[in-house]
Amino acid sequence: MAGKDANEITYDSMTGLKDRVTFFADVRRSAAAGQGRHMVLIQLTQLMRINRKHGATVGDGLLRAIAEYLRGVDPAYSAYRIANSRLTLLGPEDDRIRVEELTARIQKRFQEPWPIEDRGELHEVQAKAFVVHFPLKLRDTENDLVDKMNYAVSVFQDKAREGVLFFGEGLNEDMLHRRYVMEEVRYAVEQGTFQIYYQPIYDCGEGRFTSAESLVRLVTRDGAFLSPGEFIPMAEENGLIDGISWIVLEKVCRFLGGHPGLPIGTVSVNMTGQQILDSTFIRRIEENLEKYRLDGSRLRIEITERTVTDDFAEVRKVMECLALKGIHFYLDDFGTGYSNLSSVLALPFEVIKFDQSLIRMMVETDKGLKTIGLLAEIMHENDCSIVAEGVETEVQVRSAQERRLDRIQGFYYAKPMPEEDLMVFLENMRKNR
Repeated sequence: MAGKDANEITYDSMTGLKDRVTFFADVRRSAAAGQGRHMVLIQLTQLMRINRKHGATVGDGLLRAIAEYLRGVDPAYSAYRIANSRLTLLGPEDDRIRVEELTARIQKRFQEPWPIEDRGELHEVQAKAFVVHFPLKLRDTENDLVDKMNYAVSVFQDKAREGVLFFGEGLNEDMLHRRYVMEEVRYAVEQGTFQIYYQPIYDCGEGRFTSAESLVRLVTRDGAFLSPGEFIPMAEENGLIDGISWIVLEKVCRFLGGHPGLPIGTVSVNMTGQQILDSTFIRRIEENLEKYRLDGSRLRIEITERTVTDDFAEVRKVMECLALKGIHFYLDDFGTGYSNLSSVLALPFEVIKFDQSLIRMMVETDKGLKTIGLLAEIMHENDCSIVAEGVETEVQVRSAQERRLDRIQGFYYAKPMPEEDLMVFLENMRKNR
């Protein structure tokens, strides 16, 4: 069978535009000839919604109408459909003013409805789109271009906006940094190189540190420290957060099993909703306890309220099963967003952790102080202890104690620290009591 001609033009059957194969072939040919090109990306944002509302026939008609418009929008630009809801224009390396005028025209057109006829009925369809433009670099590979397009769209989605975006050096640097972070996260998951820090939690009733929360940290292969606020959201987006959590769990169990005389009773580990609802969750917990000869009563599991709402009945079943082994649950970040008290109190939580935002509200207004006091009474009546998170000032400590919050976690008493420093910290606290 004869091979396909490298110069053969192929077309998208739906719109009649040149297709993805031809687009990347044209980009490669321009790069080989040393010709600069400029690309305009048009990402439709509501095509699936339009198909659901008006039917696939109208959706297909919309795509053909947009294709026809783009085909004639500028004679110097060729139009392509490279994915279901992604179209591009490829043209000469023009001056910035001409390209900005072109993209502004395209965006303005998308602010108006598209008349689509279906079986004699006229539909005025409102379609929205992101429009991104950037010069192509001669060294850009197909993967580079796909990464740029995906990242540009993610920037729009993060900011929840429509409009025009120029993909300049600033965005390119951001994209490359994200790629670097994800490579380091993947490597750390594969090799298990995450570091575990521990933040001691002060018990107001006992006047000492009785527990700690485990927190994950990442030092890259080149020695850079990546903030959890940076790599955790990216790990969640890319489906790696569960792998991180299992690594943390095992390292915490190893640490606790190796230090039976540790003067804090329990250490908590954050777990995801997907893990809690995994059929292997309880077995994996048990395997770690057995492997490190650890009594389950020294381990606590932290989950968020979002986990509870995923599958209330199954979460309750898992909590009750682990409680028989001495492993109890903390509800993390209570007070962020909408909190359903009835759901929270219907589950056997040992501890409710009041988010830092609640603690700040407590000291900023009289209403906040009264609200925290009322919540504390409700929690105590339901046999739940309370941890005040993110406590940083003496005023917050005093307010927490006055409202009968049981424990305090935050920089005021102790920052997160590695295992070795935790051991020294706890020994110093013991000597100074």
